[in-house]
Amino acid sequence: MTIAKRCFSAPGKALVAGGYLVLDAENSSFVTALSARIYAITSSQFVDLTLPTITVLSPQFQEGEWSYTLCRSPATGFVGVTTLTPNRRNPFVQSTIATVMNYLSATGILQAAIPSLTITILSDNAYHSQPSDGVPPFNKHLLPIVAVPKTGLGSSAALTTSLVAALLSFYGDMNPVASESKTILHNLAQLAHCNAQGKIGSGFDVACAVFGSIVYRRFQPSIISSLPSAPTSSDGETEASYLLSLTNVINADWNVGTGSCAVPRRLRLLMGDVTGGSETPAMVQMVLQWRKEGGDSAAAVWTALGKANEKLIAAMIGLGEQAVGKPEEYDAFVDEVLKFSTMGIRQLGLSNGGRTGELFALVVDAIVEIRDNLRTMTIRSGAQIEPIEQTRLLDACSTLPGVLGGVVPGAGGYDAICLLVAEAAVDAIAKHTAGEFEKVKWLELREEANGVREEDVLEIEKFL
Repeated sequence: MTIAKRCFSAPGKALVAGGYLVLDAENSSFVTALSARIYAITSSQFVDLTLPTITVLSPQFQEGEWSYTLCRSPATGFVGVTTLTPNRRNPFVQSTIATVMNYLSATGILQAAIPSLTITILSDNAYHSQPSDGVPPFNKHLLPIVAVPKTGLGSSAALTTSLVAALLSFYGDMNPVASESKTILHNLAQLAHCNAQGKIGSGFDVACAVFGSIVYRRFQPSIISSLPSAPTSSDGETEASYLLSLTNVINADWNVGTGSCAVPRRLRLLMGDVTGGSETPAMVQMVLQWRKEGGDSAAAVWTALGKANEKLIAAMIGLGEQAVGKPEEYDAFVDEVLKFSTMGIRQLGLSNGGRTGELFALVVDAIVEIRDNLRTMTIRSGAQIEPIEQTRLLDACSTLPGVLGGVVPGAGGYDAICLLVAEAAVDAIAKHTAGEFEKVKWLELREEANGVREEDVLEIEKFL
């Protein structure tokens, strides 16, 4: 039986506000989905093998093929996943297949005769460093995927999410991007991603890949840590216990915060790739150690940063409401924003901008407070969250017309800056900084409100 091809995609991310604090479930963070997407195309596979096989192809990279056989226990329903390409490991692909297939089997959704499947993965160029400008869409590299530098946009989360959607569609006979399915998709993707990484992260990247631009509040890590490891040997009692626990975990209420919060119209996030690099895990450990040992002074900075993040989120939500409810007032003020630098925008908003102006001033104030606290954390923890080089770049950008402010996104470091600007000012900003900021490459990315979605297969397949 031939099953119609389908294609699902998931976006990259930028953690605009919430670096480090996103690790605590009581804090809210602003995560924006980006226009860089990873696509997963499903097609039926007919193979002359005893066991059903799932093959994942990544034609943009050398050695981009991973195949797995599925062996389902007739007694327990546990699905063992064995690689046919042991010299080419891809933990995210294998973990996703094992997690989804066992959930579908445990819930009785997986059919008795499991068909084989091929999934073709395509990733937008922004996820990986490119050899030069002007490369074609879905550029092909001459190296294996592990040897091509990534740009930090959340490729593993987008890959995992698009794969979960593809597997749920093919084997679960469901619409994984329907609103009623996204919670299950999210929980499966979070679990698969954590298992592949070997740790329980904050999960903001997966949540953004599923739900799009959001105000994120993480799940309690105990939800995942309570799940026993998948059995590695045939033991009926262990397999049955694992499947029951897996079903309970995926179907549970994770109490994750994923309220919508997109950048309002006529504003834009301008992402700058900066020549440099940062060791995020080491920085996180330094910050957590400082917080643990810093007593009341560390707690005060942590709290102040959380309040500044909340202020920015509230102001962005308010501006989105003004853009819809008071479009004339909103548009008139955005026109004025183009004439002023950051502090000028703030002054204009406080003096005669009405409610819209007040909200623009709040955005400026919130970004200033976020940066102040991140610089304090930089000094006290020793982690280079906003190093002096990034401070100089951001301060210089704040003098340009149309710039509301900027931050080092995510965990900070040397490799990126993020500006909130009036969309009509983007070309002028790029032109002005072309000579002055030789280390900055402005990425051709836009923020997106939507997360995982289904694509037109023919539109994507034409690039193969």
